[in-house]
Amino acid sequence: MLRKLRGVKMKVRKFYRRFKMRGASFWLLWSFFLLTILADVSAVRLIRENGFRPNTYYYHLGDGGHAYHFNTETSTSIYFKCVLYGQGCKGRAILRVGGNFRHTLEHNHPPDPDFVGERHFRENLLQRISTARYVDFKDVLDDMRRDRKYSKRVRAKMNRRRLSSVMARVRSQNYPPIPGTLRDLTRTLLAHKNVSKTADGLENLYAGSVDATDGSHHVAFFSPRMRAFMGNVRVIQGDGTFRARPAVPHSCQCFVIVTTWRHNVVPLGWFLMERKTLAAYRAVFHLLKTICPQLNPSWILSDWEYAQQLAWEEEFPNAQIQGCLWHLCRAFLKKANTLKILRFKSAVPGLLGMIKKACGICLLPSPFFEEGLQILENDAREEDVVLGFILAPFFQYVRDRWIHHPRRRDWMEFYNCTIRTNNACETHNKMLRAEVGAYRPNVYAFIEALARMEHNANLDVFNMNQGGAKTRRWKSIYQDQNLRNLGTDLEMDIFHDSEEAVRNFLNQASNKFHGAFMGQLANVLNREDRE
Repeated sequence: MLRKLRGVKMKVRKFYRRFKMRGASFWLLWSFFLLTILADVSAVRLIRENGFRPNTYYYHLGDGGHAYHFNTETSTSIYFKCVLYGQGCKGRAILRVGGNFRHTLEHNHPPDPDFVGERHFRENLLQRISTARYVDFKDVLDDMRRDRKYSKRVRAKMNRRRLSSVMARVRSQNYPPIPGTLRDLTRTLLAHKNVSKTADGLENLYAGSVDATDGSHHVAFFSPRMRAFMGNVRVIQGDGTFRARPAVPHSCQCFVIVTTWRHNVVPLGWFLMERKTLAAYRAVFHLLKTICPQLNPSWILSDWEYAQQLAWEEEFPNAQIQGCLWHLCRAFLKKANTLKILRFKSAVPGLLGMIKKACGICLLPSPFFEEGLQILENDAREEDVVLGFILAPFFQYVRDRWIHHPRRRDWMEFYNCTIRTNNACETHNKMLRAEVGAYRPNVYAFIEALARMEHNANLDVFNMNQGGAKTRRWKSIYQDQNLRNLGTDLEMDIFHDSEEAVRNFLNQASNKFHGAFMGQLANVLNREDRE
C-alpha cells in the first residue's frame, strides 16, 4: 500500500507541474487526490484554459456551463469567481477537498455554451496572425471561419468587426515602436531590416531616403528586382494617394509610380512624401534616378499638378511629359462649377455638350487647339446668345490657363496617343486601399501591404514574360481604333475645309469619353452638395 501511495504521489507531482493552478498549493491538490483515491470519491474533471494575458487562466467543467477564474484558497477548499466578475457577476464556485465542485452563488447571466469555443477560436487565430506576417487579416480569419471544428454559432460570432483591433495589436507586437516622423521612420528602417523585408524574404523594400532643399524628408520603397525591371519600362505613371497613407508618422501623400506592362497594371515603387512642393518632387525624382540609374522612360503620365509635372520635365528631359484626359475633364468641370455655370445645366440646353467638346480639344493636334476653341465659342453664340454669354468666362479660362500656357499646351496634347489617362494609378490606388484594409492605417500595416503588392507585381511580371499576359479589353482596342480613324479623317479633310473638319472631329471625339465626363460631373456636383 505504501509503495502505491508513493507512486500516486509521483503522479500528482507531475500533474501539478502541468496544472499549475495559480495560488493553489501543491499539498492541497495532493490531499484532494489522495482522499479521492482512498475514499472512492468521483474525481472532478476541472479543465484549465489559457486566458487573454500571459500566465493567466480560466477553468470550466467542459459541460458548456459557466467558466471561472481562481479567487482564493483555504486548507480545505479552492474558491472560484465567474470570469465576468468585472462586469458585476457575483457567481462563485467551490472545490472542496474530498468533495465535488459546486456553485455557491448564482450568476446574473445564463451559461454561454459557446464561451470556450470562442476563446479557442480567438487564441488559435491570434497565434496564426502573429506568425503569418504578410498574410492579410481577412484571409486568416476567413480560413478559420471555414474550419468546422468550431460550431457554426462560434464561427458566426467571430467576425472581423469584433476581432480587427486585437489582430492588429497582436501583429504590432512584432515591430518596434511607431516612429513619430518620417526621419524617425528612416532610422527605424535602417536599424530593423526585417521591418521592410519583401514578402518572400529575399530582398528589402526600403531603397533610401532624401531631404529636399525645403527641409522636407521623403522615404522610398523600391525592391531591387523591381528597380531592375524598371530599366525595361518606357512608359511610367505617377500619382499621389492619400487615404491609404499611414496615420503616423505624418506624410503629405503616398506617391506611387506604376506602369502598364502588356496591358497589366504593375506597381514599381512608392514614396512617402512629407510635402508636395517643387523642391520635394525634385528631390524624390533625383533619388529615383539614383536608385534606378537605368530608368529611361519615353513617356511620363501624371495628373495636372504643376509642381510634379515641372519636376518630371527637369529630371527627365528626354521624356515626353503628358497629362491625363480624365483629370482634365475634372479640372474643366470644377472650374465651370466655380464660375457658377453648372447651375444652368438644366435650363440651358447644350451647355454640358459645349464643356465636353472643350475637353475634347486635347485630342486635336496642338496647332489646332486655338481654332477648335474659337469654333466652340462661335457655335455657342450662334446656338443661343445666352449660352455664349454664360460660357464666355469658361472659354477664356481654357484659353489662358491651358491653350496659351507655355508648358500645359504641350502636356495636354493626346492626338494619336495610345495612353490618354492616368487610370493605371487610380487602379493601383484602389488596390492599395483594399490591401491596407483601413483608412490611414498603422505604418507597419502599410509597409506589409506594400510588400504584398510588390510580391504580386513580381509574380505578374514573371508570368507575363512567360507568355501569360492578359488580353487587352476589346473596348479599349475599339476606342483606340475609332480615335485613329477620326485622326485619319481629320488629316484628309483639314486642307479642304479646316473649320468643318475640326468641328466634326470635336463632335465625334467628345462622345468617346462621355462616360468618364458624366462620372466626373457627378463627382463635382456631389462634392458641392456635401460642402
